Amino acid sequence: QLPDLVVNSNHNPKLRELHEEKQSLVRDAQQELSKAQHGYASFADVKLESNNQYAYFMRTTKGDDERQLRANSSKVRVLSLQKNGVHFTTDNLESISARVADIDREYQQQQKAIVIKAVETAATYMPIAEAASALVAEIDVLTGFAMAAALSSTEYTRPKFVDASTNGKIIMREARHPCVELMDSVSNFIANDYELEKNKSNFQLVTGPNMGGKSTYIRGIGSIVVMAQVGSFVPCAYCELSPVDCILARVGAGDAVQKGISTFMAEMLEASVILQTATSNSLIIIDELGRGTSTFDGFGIAWAISEYIVKHLGCYSLFATHFHELTALSRKFDNVVNKHVHALVQGDVGKEEVIMLYNVQDGACNESFGIHIANTAGFPPSVIKEAKRKASELERVNADEFTEAGAKKLKVSKEMIKGFFSEHENALNLTSATTEVTPDMQTVKTDLMKFT
Repeated sequence: QLPDLVVNSNHNPKLRELHEEKQSLVRDAQQELSKAQHGYASFADVKLESNNQYAYFMRTTKGDDERQLRANSSKVRVLSLQKNGVHFTTDNLESISARVADIDREYQQQQKAIVIKAVETAATYMPIAEAASALVAEIDVLTGFAMAAALSSTEYTRPKFVDASTNGKIIMREARHPCVELMDSVSNFIANDYELEKNKSNFQLVTGPNMGGKSTYIRGIGSIVVMAQVGSFVPCAYCELSPVDCILARVGAGDAVQKGISTFMAEMLEASVILQTATSNSLIIIDELGRGTSTFDGFGIAWAISEYIVKHLGCYSLFATHFHELTALSRKFDNVVNKHVHALVQGDVGKEEVIMLYNVQDGACNESFGIHIANTAGFPPSVIKEAKRKASELERVNADEFTEAGAKKLKVSKEMIKGFFSEHENALNLTSATTEVTPDMQTVKTDLMKFT
C-alpha cells in the first residue's frame, strides 16, 4: 500500500502551475470577502471559510442576518442556516470554488503519480540495500564472535570438524559453558571433558547429586556445538567434532494450563518429538526424563526411551538422571557410558555436608544426596531423620539387578552360595545315600540357617 504523502509543488512544474493558479483564486476569494465586508454585508461580521462540500463560502456570525443579506444584494445565495451563522456565497465566489475543487482533484492525481514513480524508483535500490544489510549483519556477527574469543578471560579455540561418515565423534577437552562462566557469581568455572564416539560412547548417562552440575554439563555441549557450527571459536582447550543435523533438548519443566497440558504431558510430547525427529547424526540432550509420574512408570519410560535411542537412532546423546537403575544399560550395550558429577560428604553423622566438586568422572553415582540438600535448605531435624529412614527402607526393597548396588549385592550373594556348596559338597552328597543326620549334615544345617 502506497503511503499517503503530500508532494511539495516545487518538485514538479505541473504541480507548481496548479499551486500558483490556486493561490491566485484564493486572492480572488479574498477580494469577494472584501466586497461583502465593505458593501452589502457591512452590517455583519463576515468571514471567508472553506470545506469539502463548497470549497469557499462566506459566513456571518449571527443566524438572523439572512433577511438583511437578501435585501441588500440579489447576488447573495444562502447555502444554509447554522448555529454559528449564515453560510452564503455569490456567483463569482461559487465559480472560484468550483475551479479550486478541480485544481485540488488534479493536484491529487498528479502527486499520486509522482509518489508511485518515487516508490518504483526507490524499490530498484532494494537489492543493493538488502545486500548491504546482509553484509553488515555478517560482519556484525563475526565481529561478535571475534570479540568473545579475544576478550574472554579463559581460552577459546578453533574447532576441528571431521567427517561423520567415517568415524563420527564429539571430543572436547577442558570445555566450559559459554554463558555460565561469564556470570558474576562464578569466579572459577570447573572445566570438563566430553568424549562421544559412534558405536563406542555415543550414549552417556550422567548421574550425581542435585546441584552438582549435571544440567550445566549436558547443556554446555549443546551450546558449544551450536557455536562451532555457526563459525565461532569455542570455550575449550581442544574441540573436534562431526557436524550434527539438529540439537534436540528435553530440559526444564513447565505446563500449558490454557491448553490442558500438564507438566508431565509436556515432557512426554517433547520426548515424542525427539524420537520422531532425531537421526543418527543428531545430538540429544535429556535432563531428568520421567520424574513427573510414579517412580516405576518414570523409570520404565526413561529406560524404554534410552534403549530406543541406543538401538534404533544411534545418535549422540547425554542423559542426566536420578534413576540410578538406568546405569545398568552400560552392561547391556557397549556404546553406553556412565558418567557422574563428583561430590564429597563431610561432617559427623547426622550433620553431613555435601561439597560439590563440579568435575565429571567416569562411572555411575549411586547417591543423589537429595536429603543432604534438604538438610542444607533448613528442614526440621525430625523430617530429615524420617526421610533417611524411609529412603533406606526403600533402597533395601528396590536393590535388584538394575542398580549398581543391587548388582554388587547379587554378585556377593552368588559367590557366597558357591563357596557354601563347595565347602559342604561332601556332606550334601550324603543326603542321596542316607536319611540319617550325620554330624557333617548337622553342620551344613546350622551354617545354612546362619547364611539365610
